[in-house]
Parts: sequence; C-alpha cells; structure tokens
Amino acid sequence: NPLYENFDYVLEIAKEHDVVLSLANGMRAGSIADSTDRAQIQELIILGELIDRSREAGVQCMIEGPGHIPINEIPTNVMIQKKMCSNAPFYMLGPIVCDVAPGYDHIVSSIGAASSAKAGADFICYVTPAEHLALPSPEDVKEGVIATKIGAYAGDLASGQIDGSQDLAMAEARKRLDWEAQYECAMFPAAARAKRDERPPEEEDTCTMCGNYCAVKIVNEWLDQSDSDLIK
Repeated sequence: NPLYENFDYVLEIAKEHDVVLSLANGMRAGSIADSTDRAQIQELIILGELIDRSREAGVQCMIEGPGHIPINEIPTNVMIQKKMCSNAPFYMLGPIVCDVAPGYDHIVSSIGAASSAKAGADFICYVTPAEHLALPSPEDVKEGVIATKIGAYAGDLASGQIDGSQDLAMAEARKRLDWEAQYECAMFPAAARAKRDERPPEEEDTCTMCGNYCAVKIVNEWLDQSDSDLIK
C-alpha cells in the first residue's frame, strides 16, 4: 500500500494544507458473517498506530468503522475502536445490521445508526434504498438521509444527547388533537402534512385510522364533562 508505506509524507501534505484524514478499514466485513473477525481487528490495531503518528505530526484524524455488523456487536466495536485508537472520532458506515433486505437497506442502516449513536459513535453514514443494487438516484439519496436522520435522533435520545422535549411536545399535541402543533413538532413537517391531506377525515379533529371512534377524542370528551354530568 503506497499510502501506508509513505504515510509520513502523507502527513506532511495533510499538515501543510490543514487536511483532516479519515483512515478507512479495507478489511471490514462485506457481510455480517465476517463481522468483528481477526482481519478487521488486526487492521484496527494498525489504524490505532497511525492515529498516534498523525497526532504526533499535528494532523487530525478520524477512523471509519465497519459496514456490516449485527446489532449485538455494535457496542463492542465502538468500545474496541475507542480503546485501540485513543478515543479518536469514530465513523460507522451505516452499519447494515442484516444482509437480507436489499431495496430497504436504508431502513436496515437506520437501525444500525441508532445503535451506533447510542453506543458512542461520533459519525454515521447514510445508506440508500439502492445499496447493493444500483447507483442511487436523487430520490434514493433523499430517502437514505431521512432514514439515517431518524436513526441518529433515536440514538441520541437513548444516550441522553437530547432531552426528549420535542417528543413530549408531540405527545401533548396528540392529546389535544392539535394537528398544526403536531406538524410543528414533526422532524419532517411537510411529509406529515402531505400524508394526512392525502386521506382527509370526515371530522377535522380526527384521522382516518379511527374516525369518530378515536380513543383520544372520546377520553377528552369524558374528561371535559363536569362531575354532575358524569353522575347523570
């Protein structure tokens, strides 16, 4: 590998131009069957050594992580990387947590993103529905970014990086059947509004899932009654 063989020269160039290096893992698994194997860990040890050399040269670095890994191995991978690489920023490539959902790998990756964020990964990589199948279209890219953003939010919520106030506001808006407030709380307001507008309910304060049998509406009506009305 000429880059590895001439790494000191690479560091000189990076230092001169103030470039941050992203050290990738060419030995990462191509399927979950090979995740966290000896080749991956051996390479991670080398990457840890390169991190030390980079810092000694005054060059910033981050480490790219595995792309195919089952959920139960994600915390282990993050912990090992942080130990081996002196707590360098860690960039997870998704990851894909199962290999049997082509066409929906953006959803599979979103699950991996949530788990990675919860485990302490610093960056996550979006994956499109076209992954493993074709070159992604602009719409594929959009869907991939949306799915990954949701996964990142879920991971940050679980790890305490965000306090859940937006989720609480959504819950309160749903209790009030306040649809405009729900759109304001939504991560993707336009999509939420468009979905409801596609299937408008007969009663504006309900939706087409339950209509007038909406449990929230019925409970609110009972709670709004006076004690004397309830006795009657």
